[in-house]
Amino acid sequence: MKQPIQVDALAILIGLEEKTRETLTVEELFFLIANETHNLTPYRQAIMLDCDGCPLTISGVTDFNLGSPFIHWLKNNISPYVRKLKKPCHIHEGDIIPDGSIDWNEWFPKFGFFLPLTSPVSGHIGSLFLLRDYPWNEDEQKVLGILAGAYGHAWGALQKPKKTLLIFKKSRFLKVLFLTCCLFVFAIPVPLTVLAPAEIVAVNPSVIRAPLDGVVEKILVNPNQSVNVGDPLFRMDAVSQRNELAIANKVYASLKAQYSQLNRIALSDSTSKKYLTETAGQIKQQIARIEYLKKLILRMNLSSLINGVVIIDDPSSWEGRPVNLGEKILSLADQTDVEIEAWLPIGDAIDLPKGSPMRVYLNSSPLVPIGGALISFSYEAQSKLGDIFAHRIRGRILDKEQLPRLGLRGTARIEGKKVSLLYWIFRRPLATLRQFFGM
Repeated sequence: MKQPIQVDALAILIGLEEKTRETLTVEELFFLIANETHNLTPYRQAIMLDCDGCPLTISGVTDFNLGSPFIHWLKNNISPYVRKLKKPCHIHEGDIIPDGSIDWNEWFPKFGFFLPLTSPVSGHIGSLFLLRDYPWNEDEQKVLGILAGAYGHAWGALQKPKKTLLIFKKSRFLKVLFLTCCLFVFAIPVPLTVLAPAEIVAVNPSVIRAPLDGVVEKILVNPNQSVNVGDPLFRMDAVSQRNELAIANKVYASLKAQYSQLNRIALSDSTSKKYLTETAGQIKQQIARIEYLKKLILRMNLSSLINGVVIIDDPSSWEGRPVNLGEKILSLADQTDVEIEAWLPIGDAIDLPKGSPMRVYLNSSPLVPIGGALISFSYEAQSKLGDIFAHRIRGRILDKEQLPRLGLRGTARIEGKKVSLLYWIFRRPLATLRQFFGM
């Protein structure tokens, strides 16, 4: 049975417009449209749709499941149809499913009315889909059209505008100009740089090695200690050599006494002269052995042959350690003759020609970089800090008047050839993707 529009429709319309102006959020407005519009014209169900036909609010419920069968059927059948409509119109089951109305009758009443909502600023922003069991008369359609204007205006005012670049609202020329500027910026040449841990090392350190097989008794210097020519460096255990020297001296004294006795006997017994030559040879041999042992004991007390700074990790770790002939114990370096040593990991290796600029930021003074130039780049990577393989880089320090202290550490920034800004940005991501996909 048809129900006529209510007599006080004008008062209800004014009341709905007043409530519409009082809404503060889009969600409140959607709830008002889907549920309060029933006061103006009766319906069984109301569905709010956006401009793409996706459901936003359904009357009678505060929330709905987007994966429910009803919403799925609505998106597949109603949304594509109402997306094309720009004016108010009636929708019947035959408009959506011409060949059958089983699904329509399962979900909806018989008569539907589509009411588009338009904003003066954003244009068509959504629609209101009303359904009931009897047709819509002309008076109801006019009143709903007036109310739709208020709804659309309020929706457009509450909706947050999408942030778009102003340049894309201009002409095609500005778009092309923007893309051209982007390409130009990406083509700007910039130096390709890498970072590597660095240390200030001596250019030609003097290596002090063990003079013979033995045991280190005492290290007489400390790390970074300045020494002059003749200053003692370390002492080796010479107990065995001193014992051999004491025995050699006793053997020498015995041979000397024996030689004197034979010499007296030879005055009266000519047969004893033949032992004098043999004893004299043994005495000379013993004298040579004594001299050798004395020199050997002197060699076991190592002294500095140059002026420099001591380079050694832990002196106490050497005391009592057995060493072989030629084994390195410590180094002496000239404090005024230093250079930069850096270790560049394999993953960061780039083409670095000789003379490439280097800047070292020391941990002790990171705000004052040290300028340098690359001297050598090792051909083969070496094991450094466990499983990390890196190339050894040596560089000279340009400012000879303010040389850094030997042993300081920091980070070296090395500049290679110039490349485009686009390659500089995407070099590492491309290398990671290439390693991941094995290309």
